[in-house]
Amino acid sequence: MSEPVRRTSPADQQWADLADQLTPAASLARIDTVTGRAVGTVTVIGVLITGLGAVAAGQVTRGGPARDLAVAAVITATIAVACALTAQVLTITRRLNPANLTEVRAWYHRQFQLRARVTQVATMLLILAALLAGATATATVLASPR
Repeated sequence: MSEPVRRTSPADQQWADLADQLTPAASLARIDTVTGRAVGTVTVIGVLITGLGAVAAGQVTRGGPARDLAVAAVITATIAVACALTAQVLTITRRLNPANLTEVRAWYHRQFQLRARVTQVATMLLILAALLAGATATATVLASPR
């Protein structure tokens, strides 16, 4: 004897709606969006270093604090982008049954666990890179002859 089927709860419906979004087209669109955002953020770091006069003044190539800060900013921004792109690696689960809400819930929980930390690290590194780029410009201005 089978048990009666219960009505779909609002929570189950939310998981079902998320299951409907697990399509290749939706995944590729999300990857494109995040990749564009990462590239745009790195462009901001470059603008901070060059637009504020550090490179134009030639201070970065002469050595000293401005050069060290610029190198640190570039390395930090590079690691941040690598983290951001790592967090966005396309994961395809061929055995995932979108009709099985328990599997869908477990898939999303794994994605949050795997990607959330890396995304947080990438964000903090981008903030640090922006601060280092600003410090580069400040050091350039302070080291420039009047």
